[in-house]
Amino acid sequence: MMEATVIIARADKKKSLELLMSLLVVFLAVAIPAGAQEEPTPVPEPPAEEPAVAAEPESPAAAAESEKPAAAAEPAAVEPVEEAEPPVAAIPINYRMKTLIKVAGKAQAKGVIELVVHPEGGEATKVRVNVLAKAKPKAITSDLVKELDFAVDERYKVNRTGDQKIMVKALKKNPPIAITVTTQSLSGVSVTVGNG
Repeated sequence: MMEATVIIARADKKKSLELLMSLLVVFLAVAIPAGAQEEPTPVPEPPAEEPAVAAEPESPAAAAESEKPAAAAEPAAVEPVEEAEPPVAAIPINYRMKTLIKVAGKAQAKGVIELVVHPEGGEATKVRVNVLAKAKPKAITSDLVKELDFAVDERYKVNRTGDQKIMVKALKKNPPIAITVTTQSLSGVSVTVGNG
């Protein structure tokens, strides 16, 4: 009894498949008319060569000229095209008498923090701190204080105001200073610069 059921089920599947295939053929015949098929692109035939008329050279010099191959056309001089560099966004410079730098987070991998210290009317100095993996904010702040203290002159004072904060002040009657974070390729750590 079981074998008969399997045979009937197989026959039904075969009929269903045949019916589905015939419906697909009918659908394709209706969807794509016979005249709508694309014709192959014709291949152009090479131009027919005209027979060359053999002419007697008048002089030996003319014969030598006719035997030389035709000079290849010189390529036109191509001027190199200079690619325009994309515009670089200018970092705004905010001069302050007091600048507060905050360090937050723990370094997940080794990286770099770069700051630019620019006294008003003076030359800018780049400060770079290499940070090891798993460094805590206290250690990063300590390294930043050392580098900033070295980068600024006696007109400015660098103080550590906590485990994660640094204050840079312009001393009396000295020009303000701008400190900008230029590179922070350090995952897990953020360095922010603001008013003191």
